[in-house]
Amino acid sequence: MEPLSKGRRQRGAVLFVTLIVLVVLMLAGVAVVRSMETSSQIAANTAFRQATMQAADRAIVHALNKMPSLVNDSAGNTGVANLYLATRSTNKDDFDTRGIPKAINWANVSCTNDDGTNGNCAANNGDYRFQYVIERQCSSNPTLTDEVDVKKKCAYELTGGAVEVRYRVYIRAQGPRGTESFYEVMLGGAYN
Repeated sequence: MEPLSKGRRQRGAVLFVTLIVLVVLMLAGVAVVRSMETSSQIAANTAFRQATMQAADRAIVHALNKMPSLVNDSAGNTGVANLYLATRSTNKDDFDTRGIPKAINWANVSCTNDDGTNGNCAANNGDYRFQYVIERQCSSNPTLTDEVDVKKKCAYELTGGAVEVRYRVYIRAQGPRGTESFYEVMLGGAYN
């Protein structure tokens, strides 16, 4: 029996190295495909979250339409649970980590679908929903017929000579895939 020549041994080694390189390339290809899938999911989630801004815009319109009935006459000094806070809290312990007052129980706040119909914020059915709570920026209830007292107790701005009290609207917008965003908007309006 004749010993194997060097050429034959090298061809076996080349085959072994080639197989290892092919396995490494295949693993790299799988990693790239998985990375692209993850990137696509991140992009989709970001798009869903950005789309909640449109629901927040609708919430602002709803809040503007609702404000007159909440603040007209003496009603401005009366809070409405999970809709209108007549005074703002200044104690940092009264806020959650997002800066939302703990007095707001989102499970009890009215939910509206993006089309304006009543919604169910507990259900994730692929549509956009929003909730909002209006908070008057007053440290305590002012005498609404006394402009000086209103200026003393409330954040306000002068618009055309009229005093407009500031209101903060806390908005929770939800969308597909469990996306949830919180927004705050400052509005000015009549105090009585």
